[in-house]
Amino acid sequence: MESMMTARQAAELLGMHENWVYDQAVSGELPSYKIGGSRRFDPDELRGWIAGHRESENGRHRRGRSARRTVPAAATRRRAQDEERQSELEQSTRASQRSGKKTAADDEPQPRLFDN
Repeated sequence: MESMMTARQAAELLGMHENWVYDQAVSGELPSYKIGGSRRFDPDELRGWIAGHRESENGRHRRGRSARRTVPAAATRRRAQDEERQSELEQSTRASQRSGKKTAADDEPQPRLFDN
């Protein structure tokens, strides 16, 4: 029996980044096991997952159990937080432009494009 694989080993097998492997495992898209505080992968299950996601001749994916892709909740939260911060920054900048007040961004040195 083969031993369980780490996320790094699974990433090497799949040819993907380790973070992608974690995201897919947490979302349930990639088969994995949480053992202690670690995520582990069964090599035979990963090979089966690869076979189930191989592209057929007409370019469409043959899918296994899940016909839809899921976005990990953490990624969705991060995206929403980033959009909220960007919106707040834009509102702050517009308000400061109307009032003539300086913002923290105004105090930052501008990058030099050309040296004399």
